[in-house]
Amino acid sequence: MPGISWNMRDVRPAERFAYWREAVCRTYLPLEPENLSDDGFDGSIEGAAGASLHISRVRSVPAVINRTQRGIGTFQDGAYYANLQIRGEAIVEQFGRRDIARPGDIVLVDTNEPFSIRFEHGCDLVCATIPDTGLRRRLQRLAGPPVSVVRNTGAGRLASAYLHALRDIPDDFELVDDLAGDQLSTLLVRAAEADAPTAPSRRGLTPQRILDFITDELDNPRLSAKHVCRELQISRSTLFAILSDAGIGFAAHVRRMRLERSLTQLRDPRLSEVAIGTIASRTGFASQESLTRAFRRAYGVSPGAYRTVRAGGGKQG
Repeated sequence: MPGISWNMRDVRPAERFAYWREAVCRTYLPLEPENLSDDGFDGSIEGAAGASLHISRVRSVPAVINRTQRGIGTFQDGAYYANLQIRGEAIVEQFGRRDIARPGDIVLVDTNEPFSIRFEHGCDLVCATIPDTGLRRRLQRLAGPPVSVVRNTGAGRLASAYLHALRDIPDDFELVDDLAGDQLSTLLVRAAEADAPTAPSRRGLTPQRILDFITDELDNPRLSAKHVCRELQISRSTLFAILSDAGIGFAAHVRRMRLERSLTQLRDPRLSEVAIGTIASRTGFASQESLTRAFRRAYGVSPGAYRTVRAGGGKQG
């Protein structure tokens, strides 16, 4: 697994901050650091980059890290930074809100939006860079404004301990890399849920919000009424009552949307080499056989036959 190491041992004092700016931008994203130290600059970054998570230990003298619209315009990839505060305090500003993280807390920032993190007494943290593989969608479902600081209590304490553990096993990180990102994301969402306001009542929950959620989850083979109720924090009876009032049946709607999505992919000439089983997985069907049965009932032909007809210029479907 690729290792990352930036330090100031062989850098002349006059060139250290420029070196730091390069280190920060090459390790993370286009960021704009500021030096708050009166005694010259010093800092280091040590880490490991994996497929689902990038973990690094960052230390520096007093400084500020800014993510600006200019940097976002240069490059964005939807990642989140989850920074475990080891020592000192971090003052974080994002979405027009200001908060303070203390040792054990986790600063959680969205790199697609401007932010500022200020370390007035020096920086010592563990940074987890989490790719946009669903964390954004899960956080956006929570009621209230985005959480910038996950406190070191409850699920937040578990997330903090998890980051501590990842920091302490750099040589073995690759053994858990394929699952670490998802596990850390789940802990962060649970912690953010605990700080979120009470979920909306039935009166405030519209059919469109439910349908939007279902659309977002169509590729999830575990999508069910139970899953929707748990994520939206409503009862099963409330879910079905809201949909019924709008003339919508849950199972029929999910099946129709998945079939329409599979139909779109079968029609796309760019996907002509994609296996039917892969399309089934991408559209949330449990198996190729499950897609074939539903597709045949709806359109009178199997997915493979439909694709063949389309490729031959026929007008089937």
